[in-house]
Amino acid sequence: MRRGVMQATAQQWVASEFAAVGFGDRRLDDRFRLIMLDLLRHCGKTLASSFESWSKIKASYRFFANPRVSMRAMLAPHICQTVERVRACSTVLVVQDTTYFDFSRREKTKGLDLTQRSKKGVPSKGLMLHNTMAFTPDGQPLGLLDQRFIERQSFHGEDAQEKREIRHCNEAIDVKESRRWIDVIRTCHALDTGDCRTVHVCDREGDIYELFRDAAALGEHVLIRAARNRAINKTHRREQPTEWLFDTLINRRAQGRTTIKLQVNGSKKYRKANLSIIYLPITMPAPPNKTAPKDGAELPMVSLTAIMAIEKQASNPHDKLCWVLLTDLPIADTAAAIEKVQWYTQRWNIEIFHKVLKSGCAVEKAQLETAQRLKKYIVLKSLVAWRLFWLGRLQSEDGTAPCDAVLEPIEWQLLYRKFNKTVDVPTEVPSLDCALVWIARLGGYIARPSDPPPGVVSLWRGWERLAEMVDDYRDICGSS
Repeated sequence: MRRGVMQATAQQWVASEFAAVGFGDRRLDDRFRLIMLDLLRHCGKTLASSFESWSKIKASYRFFANPRVSMRAMLAPHICQTVERVRACSTVLVVQDTTYFDFSRREKTKGLDLTQRSKKGVPSKGLMLHNTMAFTPDGQPLGLLDQRFIERQSFHGEDAQEKREIRHCNEAIDVKESRRWIDVIRTCHALDTGDCRTVHVCDREGDIYELFRDAAALGEHVLIRAARNRAINKTHRREQPTEWLFDTLINRRAQGRTTIKLQVNGSKKYRKANLSIIYLPITMPAPPNKTAPKDGAELPMVSLTAIMAIEKQASNPHDKLCWVLLTDLPIADTAAAIEKVQWYTQRWNIEIFHKVLKSGCAVEKAQLETAQRLKKYIVLKSLVAWRLFWLGRLQSEDGTAPCDAVLEPIEWQLLYRKFNKTVDVPTEVPSLDCALVWIARLGGYIARPSDPPPGVVSLWRGWERLAEMVDDYRDICGSS
């Protein structure tokens, strides 16, 4: 299915996606779009090497230093466009995840936060970014719905890492870092997504009683991987537990089977997992440490369905998969349970997006004076990374379409000439499938008949090489 303005060249996409950007100064609006276009064409380069003139480099640094340039204003047009794309769908998966940027070597950058402890036992300095992205159930990315930086020191002070490891279980959710998962659900609830059914998908970090409670109160659907073997099915909260989540599921007979494709590291990109499916309605009580003064008077039992997807056999016993998913969605039969397991496999897409952002867009190579400027730069690069990520998924969406939907004439003509070893160009525009394979080949993809479709790494490298080819051609021809 083609998706309107998303099918556009870089210049057309920037003009349409960010037509409504507003910093209160038209010059800043125009500068934003120009910087975005240059960073799209040179995705893997640093800020200083993305522009051909010193005046443009200085203008970009001034842009990120300008107090009138806010992260909210940069994101707002894209979020509005994402909501429109969501409204056109019947079901959308809203996936949350946190990524960490390491700027420990940027000793002169002011305002960095404590992130993770390194292997040497020294806390590293950087930034924490929590992204929320919308996907169709078959994995097509629709765009960002929320993006927020997490200020760890604002929760824990200077000894952030130590307090995080202690895990103050007796603190209210509102003073914990983990409140971000709930805050996103509240923010997305306020968006007008029309008749689309949105399902919030989180990994084990999102397994928080208050998240299930608040999502139920708002009428928001959730699909979350359970992190702990918690007590279930109590008649009241203080009752001694007699049933435990994982134990109850593992002792039941499989109600169905399915096969999923998992992304893995190493020489193989994917592997298949044959899963047994067990599902069961449950009630989730509030944990015993929850109290009305601290956590609110409403501590209800939350009605959910638990789905266990377990791999009985695997080539490597240590790789055996076992997921326990918790959802409020109705599960009437095994097919519905399998569908939710397949949906959860799409959660890995946001990790691929983070890989594009960190490796393909090289944000950790940035050298800016303050954390605030770095954040603005990362927000802009996130928009670049999303488009690169979306471009990498176009083959499965509409690969037979003409490639001029996303490529300028000079881009596809240079590709055609290079890979067909000719100076002529065809009268008919090549397909998107052909063009994306050519771009991937620029990035190292071999394109043998037995090879799987090109991955996101070869594609982003190819886009960067294509931009260099266009720059070289324009230099030779003396055109702007």
